[in-house]
Amino acid sequence: MFILLLAGILTLIYGALIAFIALKKMRKQILSPNQAATIGFTGLIIMFSALFIPFRIPSAFYALLIGLVAMHLLTLKNEKFTSKEHTMRLVTSVIILVMAFVGIFIA
Repeated sequence: MFILLLAGILTLIYGALIAFIALKKMRKQILSPNQAATIGFTGLIIMFSALFIPFRIPSAFYALLIGLVAMHLLTLKNEKFTSKEHTMRLVTSVIILVMAFVGIFIA
């Protein structure tokens, strides 16, 4: 149960950071409003899935997986990252996915 709660909290924080960073980059005119809106929307999908992870709902894991894949594809397409920045996002996503998978399907 603790791993599900921790996965839900980390996912909620991660989704919020994605949404707010997209808004910040739009204000600095690094991203266009459409690009920021799509990245922000994927952040909201990730946050929404975080609400259902602690309840062991399998569809929350799939929504999280879709949101993370969409977020990575959109950021690769729209933003210019350093390899360190992209690696950190990828590692964080994998850690959250593993924790959610273990908590929902295995434990």
